[in-house]
Amino acid sequence: MADIQSNYQIKYSEKWGSFLQQEASRLEKYVTVETGLSGKMVMFDQYGLLSFDEKINRMQATDIKEAPTTRRVIHPHIFTRAIGFDEFDAKKLANIDVPVSKTIEGLRAAAGRTMDKLMLDSFLGTCYVGDNGTDSVAFSEDQVIAADYSEDDSATESNLTVEKLRKALSMLQKAEAWNEERRAYGDELVLACTSSQINSLLREPEVSSYDYNTARALVEGKVDTFLGFRIIRTEQLPRESGNRACLAWVKSRAQFGIWDDFKVKLSIRDDLDETLQIRAKFACGATRLQEDAFVKILCAE
Repeated sequence: MADIQSNYQIKYSEKWGSFLQQEASRLEKYVTVETGLSGKMVMFDQYGLLSFDEKINRMQATDIKEAPTTRRVIHPHIFTRAIGFDEFDAKKLANIDVPVSKTIEGLRAAAGRTMDKLMLDSFLGTCYVGDNGTDSVAFSEDQVIAADYSEDDSATESNLTVEKLRKALSMLQKAEAWNEERRAYGDELVLACTSSQINSLLREPEVSSYDYNTARALVEGKVDTFLGFRIIRTEQLPRESGNRACLAWVKSRAQFGIWDDFKVKLSIRDDLDETLQIRAKFACGATRLQEDAFVKILCAE
């Protein structure tokens, strides 16, 4: 005769859990967003710098020059995902619901991560300029802070340091890409880095010491500001030759464009025996508007 243990049952949860994940775009608030775009590309025209010539002679001939203009181009990237549930899934799942809401929630989170990845790849990668939008512009080597940068030229690779942040700020200020007047008009200085770089900063005396620090939230492990940079944590930054490529930029010079915002459609697929289809889509693109407004900071992890 079997004992009571042979009749033990398995109890299943009646709710769907979720994997750990980034649940929304972290960068969209810190770039310039243009919505409702259309066409195979969108061009952003910019007016360049002007200068004066000194007049030497009386009643000299007027020298007329062309207005300095340039053009940056965004191409759309289209993303889709469709998830299906069979017509009998609800019956077979018994006490647990078909995860329709969880699917939509997951698709929305995936869209936010994808948008962030596209922005980072575009800001760090090749951009396009010219009348036809076909001339390529790679990220300028002059805008890169090496992994072994230090103010005393020690030539030892390091993670993110206050010295590197000071260098990035100096480069942006020297190019007139950033000054405090811009903040009054809603512009912002942004730094995208991973948790490794934040932990590295927390070991710096200027950040962790009460004698130096004014960004108390950063000391508590929260994303905040330091040296005027809004620090945004993202784990999607690429590696270059083994080093993490972090990126600092000026918000007004980082252009993000949306052709079609995130949308979800539920439909019954009669061609698939009344399968419930949950399909999401969106289309977007990004570009640097000005090279001097971006600084890549290479960090050893």
